Amino acid sequence: MAQAVNPLYSITVEGKKYRLQFDVNDNPTKKGVKMQFILDQEFEDPRDKQELANKISVALQKRFGDAGIMVDYDDRNPYRNVIGFIVPLASVSNMLVKILKGEA
Repeated sequence: MAQAVNPLYSITVEGKKYRLQFDVNDNPTKKGVKMQFILDQEFEDPRDKQELANKISVALQKRFGDAGIMVDYDDRNPYRNVIGFIVPLASVSNMLVKILKGEA
């Protein structure tokens, strides 16, 4: 069986370019859509990575807040060159229902 390929998107957040990939979170307690910002380098100091994650998080909250979409930091991301966030399934489904009802 062939696996589906997750496309990469080029995106700029707070003046910095990233490659962005989406996936489905398979953790049953945190169902949602993963947003993975792929970095050009790995951080040696986890505080530097966390600082960048905070900047991205603030930018995402500003952009998605008006649409009622929540974004949670993915603290279980195992990759040193990826900053991950999860859009909870409830946020995705609420957005889709608004669109279907013509409210968005």
